[in-house]
Amino acid sequence: MRIASLYRYPVKGLSPERLETVQVAAGQGFPMDRAYALLRTGVAFDPAAPAWLPKANFLMLMMHEPLARLRTRFDDAAGALRMRTPDGQTLTFALGEAAGRNALEQFFAGFLGTRIGGTPKLLQAASHQFTDKAEKYVSLINLASVRALEKSWNQALDPLRFRANIYIDEGEAFRELDWVGREIRLGNVIAEVAQRNGRCAATNVNPETGERDRDVPGRLRKDFGHKDLGVYLKVIEGGELRPGDDVEVEPVVKDRATTALRGATALPGQLICAACYYLLEPAVTASAQLAADYRCPDCGAGREAVVPANSYKPPLPNPLPPGEREK
Repeated sequence: MRIASLYRYPVKGLSPERLETVQVAAGQGFPMDRAYALLRTGVAFDPAAPAWLPKANFLMLMMHEPLARLRTRFDDAAGALRMRTPDGQTLTFALGEAAGRNALEQFFAGFLGTRIGGTPKLLQAASHQFTDKAEKYVSLINLASVRALEKSWNQALDPLRFRANIYIDEGEAFRELDWVGREIRLGNVIAEVAQRNGRCAATNVNPETGERDRDVPGRLRKDFGHKDLGVYLKVIEGGELRPGDDVEVEPVVKDRATTALRGATALPGQLICAACYYLLEPAVTASAQLAADYRCPDCGAGREAVVPANSYKPPLPNPLPPGEREK
């Protein structure tokens, strides 16, 4: 196997940026990956003592698919975000200046309007990353698994739907799900495969059009018995990564507790989070049993997103073309 491509996402929810090389350190994610985020809720965040927050607090594709229609690039030297809007405007926001941050916040208040009900706040804190997991992981996608999903649909899927840091190729479909607890060598970097990546509704969004044109977690569960595609890595020994580097999965060197998210089939009466397809414990039989401030442990959605699993049919706001509709 080999590394096919590398990506970072400087602002959570915005454009991927392809990298020709990246230096990773032990216990860290990709540099400048999710270094900024736009907070849409009133949750407190202290840049001097940053703490992880669930993704539902931020602007992101799971709830705000129009973000995919923006094309952005972060200029590290200038500390500026450059943006091309759907109507062809080219904008630059100096994120190191109060005026630039305010301009960016006002742009998104207008761009998303009533969908967010206010003006978001740009967050950033030294060495902090606004990732979906509290741990500083690196995400990996096996392109063979993406192709297996494409075959299931008989329709091409842009791998960038999965917003990973590392894309590998020349492997076996879904074999990465069995690597949890093992070590993986990517070039001269060694990492532990920490857990499977359970997919959420963000993957339903076409990264080119900004439309919800597929139900990716639903198809994974229906055809493969789980909603997982890709894995999270914890870097053990840092180094430089480049496309073309060899990838080898090694035997377990020492015993480690695994945090794999095992695939599961819904039981009769079981509840599911409609935002990310997380199955609740079978003992919870009604959303009213959950606390008023309940948050999904997988995606952070509230209890209003909890519905009966066996009767839930995910909405597709943008219908598929004739001949591609689900049977």
